[in-house]
Amino acid sequence: MTAVRRPWPALAAAFAVGLALSSSAVASPAVTEPPRTFAESWAKGAPVTIAPGVTHTTWTETPTEEGAKIRAARLLQIVEIDPSTAPVTLESAFGTADGLPELVETQLKGTAYTTRHPHAGVNGGLFRAEDPNGNATHTGVAVTDGVLHSSSCWGSGEGTSGAVIQYGVPYITKLLTKLTLTTARGETVTLDDINRNPGRARGCQRDAEDIKISGSLFSDPDEIVLFTNDYGAPLPKPGTDAYTLPAGLDDTGYEVVIDAAGTVVEAHEGRGQVTVTDPPAFPAGHRVLQGIGDGADWLRTHLALDDRVSVDQKLTDTTLKRDIRLDASVDVVGSFHQLLRNGSVAGAPHSCNGQVLGKDGKTTICTDSRTALGTTAEGRSVLITLTGNGIEDGDYVDTFAKLLDAEELGLVDVLNLDGGGSTTLVTHTGGTNTVHTPPTDAGPSGLVHRKVADTVYTGHGGYGLTAR
Repeated sequence: MTAVRRPWPALAAAFAVGLALSSSAVASPAVTEPPRTFAESWAKGAPVTIAPGVTHTTWTETPTEEGAKIRAARLLQIVEIDPSTAPVTLESAFGTADGLPELVETQLKGTAYTTRHPHAGVNGGLFRAEDPNGNATHTGVAVTDGVLHSSSCWGSGEGTSGAVIQYGVPYITKLLTKLTLTTARGETVTLDDINRNPGRARGCQRDAEDIKISGSLFSDPDEIVLFTNDYGAPLPKPGTDAYTLPAGLDDTGYEVVIDAAGTVVEAHEGRGQVTVTDPPAFPAGHRVLQGIGDGADWLRTHLALDDRVSVDQKLTDTTLKRDIRLDASVDVVGSFHQLLRNGSVAGAPHSCNGQVLGKDGKTTICTDSRTALGTTAEGRSVLITLTGNGIEDGDYVDTFAKLLDAEELGLVDVLNLDGGGSTTLVTHTGGTNTVHTPPTDAGPSGLVHRKVADTVYTGHGGYGLTAR
């Protein structure tokens, strides 16, 4: 990246000349010291080549009087991907199964991605854990190789932010999904979501019928949820989720299995009876519908063995008012906040989950580590993390955005990804994976890295980009 320093010294000199020309016998007021620039507050390390077209640069925070409040110098790490100089691409992927969170390092080693040979990756979109078995459910849109794994957040009908990664290039926008099941007789019903426990929408409202229960938990007692063949975790059963619904709203429900051709091959009362983790019993292409309340009644009365159904999955870019075709070139990671838009701060909130007093004993600082995905003025993709040096010292979402709004970084569009204990940066060189971010979650015998729902990574690939 080209370093361009903001001209504070020149501005200060011009200001001083103006004061001299207009001064009188009365003493001039003191000139306020201009704020330190990014280059004065952060020291750039030498870029390290991870692979042709992929570099890793670490910026280390420099000590200042103002910076004395932080507990230790923070690290801003940026992996830059340049497909014009080498055949590299950007992709999103989950691990062994969409419903099972895994470490970023484990996901990058997954056999499904050996053809990409990942060079570097970070944790991906927002997610929540489903108790008691730790299943992961995405918060907002999640797509891998054209397969939709989670519906969008509602966002009053406009959806919420996400990064569409198509042909290896990210595009940040607002996204909204619509899922419809149609029988061979032309009967239709709206599906509420994909790959999560019916009745419980974690993290955000998924449609207008979802009612807030507490915190970030929303509920709709009349839902139908689709489970994909690659969900890979035990299906939800009634009464086993720590996020309990009000009495009488979590019924036993109804379950339907459809094969790859859309034929109903099984239908029964109760949920969680299909062994989706057994390939012979649940062949490739099979999917499951779980219904509760009115959703269960619809499945009971409209679907029987040997019926044929089709599922239409519509993904809409609500910013440009266009539908995005879900084919193998498309990945999506979901989020709430775009940090930079067209090179300017996009209006992120002043939010933080973890707060402590800084070293001065007075200033409250945000300890949330941060992860982001973006693009540069040169058209390159970047993976970004902000952490403490060995501890979790990050930033508020809005001040993280302001930090990234630096000419030296050359960033244009940036999306905030999952942060806190999820923040993980892994690089792969010489056959060895290296984790560059500190573990911050409490484990049985010390701090550990968090298992996450998906990963954004760069690896072998390319779609014919050439240098100009």
